[in-house]
Amino acid sequence: MPQPRENARSKTGEILRDPVIQRLTVARSFVSLANGMLPVALSFTILGLLHSATDLGFILGAETLTMVVAILFAGVLADRVPRKWLLVLSDALFGLSMVASGVFAILSIRHVTYYLLAAVLIGFADALFVPAFEGWAQQVIPVQQRQQASAVRSIYRNIGAIAGPFLAALLVASISAPWALLVAGALPLVGGAIFLNLPTGANTGESTTASLVAELRSGWGAFRSRSWIWSVDLQFALWHVVIWAPLMVLGPVLAEHYYHGATSWALIWAGVGVGGVIGGLVAFQYHPKYPVRTGTIAMVGLTPVMILLALHANIWLTSAAAILGGAGLELFGALWSYSFQTHVPADVISKVASFDFLASVAFLPVGLAIVVPLSQLISVKGVFLLGAVYLVLSAILVLLVPSVRRLGRTPPEQLIHTDDPGAT
Repeated sequence: MPQPRENARSKTGEILRDPVIQRLTVARSFVSLANGMLPVALSFTILGLLHSATDLGFILGAETLTMVVAILFAGVLADRVPRKWLLVLSDALFGLSMVASGVFAILSIRHVTYYLLAAVLIGFADALFVPAFEGWAQQVIPVQQRQQASAVRSIYRNIGAIAGPFLAALLVASISAPWALLVAGALPLVGGAIFLNLPTGANTGESTTASLVAELRSGWGAFRSRSWIWSVDLQFALWHVVIWAPLMVLGPVLAEHYYHGATSWALIWAGVGVGGVIGGLVAFQYHPKYPVRTGTIAMVGLTPVMILLALHANIWLTSAAAILGGAGLELFGALWSYSFQTHVPADVISKVASFDFLASVAFLPVGLAIVVPLSQLISVKGVFLLGAVYLVLSAILVLLVPSVRRLGRTPPEQLIHTDDPGAT
């Protein structure tokens, strides 16, 4: 006789009362608020001080390029040392880098090099966080709670995405963009201090004597054997060029020319955040049989907002479309994180996470560097319409991959070794 559904899933109250989930939620909420503030605070600091969308693109590109260069090393490191300390270090670097950028701007330092160096530190912080968190969560959070924990993460991350842009816009309008960066920089420092009280999690330790090359080879083999991972990563490689880069660089420019500046851009990002909360709530209760397939379909929800931005549509309509896009993005994120933590072996999860992240964002620095010239070639409208078309066509292509369509919720009984027969 099959067990009742409530025995197969952790109840909502149990999840929310769990002390690890509670502390994790509080700690990461501070960081999420800083992440929500960063796009508005940084964009309008650079545009106001340097008056150059191209410089903004290079600064964002420096952050991502550093992340790309450092991510494989971070993945090996996260399988060797306690991951909690890497996460605390990541928060510290993130916060201090934003504080430094704010101080540079307050002092009217207009040389782009200083902001590039701060962006490099943020990129290194990001590189530490990605592989360390996946491994830490797999060790600390029980398997039956992982999707709900990922859903809670989506909710607090997007509450930050809602509140962050408005707080940043308020500070930009009432004081200045550099002061908004200073406030944002203080928040991850608080979050990191709270994270110190969370469990460390025990690394497997099986590969600690292996060379860096041997560990990278091990991670690459585990990554390459899972076509459901690298197929989606290929989709996201171009997604970051034609979706994320235009939003980061051209979005603030659209807001200044066709809407009402920082306030309008904050409203659109708040729409993404509201949608993200909705997506997290859906993921908390909805447990599809094929999570990666469902998440891939949900990503198409970003299409309307790309079209409306291309057409300079009404700000309220565009923000409403951003809600749909945010919901799809975060539903995908929660389902992907659950699948990743459940189907990837413990001894290589951080290394595989580093290859996963590298493959998906490797072209983002290129996208950030070329998005302005591309918009001059095919127009800003053309760039956003290209992104809308890509969202639909890429989802169709990815869904043709059998392992993407067929990967279920239930993993093999034991996920210990990289040659597990469930690696498909």
